[in-house]
Amino acid sequence: MKQKNILSEESSNALTHDVCGKYVNLMNDVAFQWVFGQESNKDLLMALLNELLPHLHIEGLEFYKQRQTSFAKNLKNSVFDVSCRLDNGTYIDVEVQVKEQDWFSDRCLYYSTYCIQNQIAVGQEEYTLKPVYVISIDAFTRPHATDWDGSILSSYSLREDRTHELMTDNLHFVFVELENFNKKWEDIDNDKERFYFCIRHMHELKDLPDGFAQGIWAKLARQSELAEMPSEVKTKYIKDMVTEMDKRAQMKCALRKATEQGLAEGRALGLEQGLEQGLEQGKLETARKMKADGLDAELICKYTGLTPEQVAAL
Repeated sequence: MKQKNILSEESSNALTHDVCGKYVNLMNDVAFQWVFGQESNKDLLMALLNELLPHLHIEGLEFYKQRQTSFAKNLKNSVFDVSCRLDNGTYIDVEVQVKEQDWFSDRCLYYSTYCIQNQIAVGQEEYTLKPVYVISIDAFTRPHATDWDGSILSSYSLREDRTHELMTDNLHFVFVELENFNKKWEDIDNDKERFYFCIRHMHELKDLPDGFAQGIWAKLARQSELAEMPSEVKTKYIKDMVTEMDKRAQMKCALRKATEQGLAEGRALGLEQGLEQGLEQGKLETARKMKADGLDAELICKYTGLTPEQVAAL
């Protein structure tokens, strides 16, 4: 019989202290779903959505199914972070994304198809669709045109290429690039940026700054406390955080070894060019090992500095 690995309460508390603070990291899927995706916290989700989509004037919503089954057996199923439907039938999917990845825009487009396909019933003659919004809250900066103004929030819809005439108002994509948000709490004067701050920095706080004493912010802070999580949710969250910590440690170790190997080879050649070649060779060798171990290409690129094309060619 397989023996369970049971941590003592003391060991569990020590582990929690090492990888978690008093407040959860709201960019973590489990934490975001706990704070914004449960029935008792509808007011928190509506407050967030009204800041990101103020034109919708949201007064009520119901949570939509989180797990989405693909339309064919050989296609990938998807799990939304928080999905809801407004009183007027509008569908909204909210995702948090920590790591940048290739074809990320296509992934968001793919998510939108579930909410579109599920609207047309058998026997329905008219293609009358309700609006669909996919909101992605990202810890990174998306690629933009060279004249991009650095805005944190960007919105996309279906428009004519030349005149920008709107084709349909029923498909929208909204991206929040939190890497571009660097304000301190005391410098913020609007609720949209307060949400930005909380989602990016809540887990770093030991004591709450002024402004969290009442209203929606008091509830958000209370729900973000690790101690408020039920045991099964807390266990899953801590496991996620430990896994992420292990990945970062592995990547740092791999990068250190690559650097040391490159320095050694550079010294042996005794030339500045040799040093550069040695560093590059060390990165390539480390990337090969990472790829052989099944690590994601985006992680390999992030921690070795190689391009996606270089990693793909290994």
